[in-house]
Amino acid sequence: MLPSGLRVVTERMPGSHTFNLGFFAAVGSRWETERLHGASHFLEHVLFKGTKRRTPEQISAEIEAVGGELNAYTAKEHTCFYARVLARDADLAIDVLADMITSSTLRSAEIESERAVILDEIAMHADDPGEVAHELIAGELLAGSGLGKPVIGSPDSIRALRRDQILGYWRRRYTPERLVVSASGRVDHDRLVARLAEYESLTAPREPSGSRSLSLSKSKPESPNAGDPLVITKARRFEQSTVVLARPGPGLFDPDRFPIGLLSIIVGGGMASRLFVEVRERRGLTYGIEAGETSYSDAGLWSVDWQCAPDRVPEILILVRQCLADIAEHGVTPDELARAKGQMRGQTVLSFEGPQSRMSRIGVAELLGDTRSVSDLLADYDAVTGEDVRRIASDLLGRRQVLAVVGPTPGLRALRRALA
Repeated sequence: MLPSGLRVVTERMPGSHTFNLGFFAAVGSRWETERLHGASHFLEHVLFKGTKRRTPEQISAEIEAVGGELNAYTAKEHTCFYARVLARDADLAIDVLADMITSSTLRSAEIESERAVILDEIAMHADDPGEVAHELIAGELLAGSGLGKPVIGSPDSIRALRRDQILGYWRRRYTPERLVVSASGRVDHDRLVARLAEYESLTAPREPSGSRSLSLSKSKPESPNAGDPLVITKARRFEQSTVVLARPGPGLFDPDRFPIGLLSIIVGGGMASRLFVEVRERRGLTYGIEAGETSYSDAGLWSVDWQCAPDRVPEILILVRQCLADIAEHGVTPDELARAKGQMRGQTVLSFEGPQSRMSRIGVAELLGDTRSVSDLLADYDAVTGEDVRRIASDLLGRRQVLAVVGPTPGLRALRRALA
């Protein structure tokens, strides 16, 4: 850690010919006020729109000229700017990203042009029924916290954001103590630190507590486990209904993440899962059906997703509930548990095999304070018993369920009966 509070984490990978760099900021929709909804994502866009030393075209052209990749994304609990280049171009990647993070100009004209782009992006997301369904679910089960709000903002909030608000948000949020610089591949840690030290705003000593920072206290969802089943529908002129059935799930550091991860695989984690075999293979009710978890630092969701003809929604819904109830009552077989552990082990290791994914993992882990290694996580999955999986299924059955249907919708009475 530098005296400014900036954290630098690296992983050298022998044999790699690439340099993968990420700037991770503790900035996301979770901490936005109503007036600043969408500001994190808006800022991500406009930091590409020119610095004191580079035009917007030069920012991308310099990386593309060496065959590299430059991009960014905003999530609910962090924002990441990243570059991937050949190792010999490491200094260029460091300079371009650090320049963007510390010296962007945020000109009014660029902000206005990007506002139009973001409004188009919001419209594009609104045309994706799966995204709409998941946002409806999050808005209900994670209500009362920024986790329940779309990262991208709303048309009204984006139209209302002013340049001075975005500029102030950048200055308050992108401070060294809220940044993590992560690199992997052919990395020279000491050289990376030395290059970062050339940027005064990244290395200036920390100011007294409270002088510039905003509170990062996390508002928790409002009683997500309580309440009767809820059906949310959004009519669209599609051929099929997009359906998500969700319940509150564990957060990133909750030990229940491990049994619920294996439960997800057994229920709907592939072509050998219970729901795929029963709903797709035996009954032909849908092309595909999946179960999975979404985890944030201290909250999460567990969901089952599928698309089908509208008249089949209640039947599939009943089968989903029966599947979970059967596991809650009878548990899973030793073979199912062994296959789920093998699948989880392979997916986890393969997902972190490349230099870019390793850069991302160590950067997010440092930002969130997650000190566990991949080996630690695999050991926790291996330690899960059949009784643990049965218990978590039983626990999920007792939690509030919310059903979102986007597209043509069967009668609400039939859906509520299937949820009862």
